[in-house]
Amino acid sequence: MDRKEKLGIAVKTERLRRNMTQTELSQKAGVSLRTITDVEKYRGNPRYDTMYQLIRYLDLPVTEFFYPEHDSHLINVIAEELSSYTPEDLQVAFSVLKGLYNGLHPEKNK
Repeated sequence: MDRKEKLGIAVKTERLRRNMTQTELSQKAGVSLRTITDVEKYRGNPRYDTMYQLIRYLDLPVTEFFYPEHDSHLINVIAEELSSYTPEDLQVAFSVLKGLYNGLHPEKNK
């Protein structure tokens, strides 16, 4: 599945999940109706600003589009967990995670 198709499917699926029309999505996300139609039919190459607005408004996982080789489900689960952490807790979690990674992969610590 190519990037256009992946974006189109994700946008349409989330739009329908929210019971929105293409017109409603275009108004709320701040993009043209033509753009929504094109994206959902895998046509054209949306500009970065357009993709940003759609991904942001629909709360789609960025990793799915920019880092498809990563396990986006796991990344989303981790992000969801971390979203309720305080800034201090995030710093501790990052330090623990970094220490764990360095312990598992000492050859990369040079």
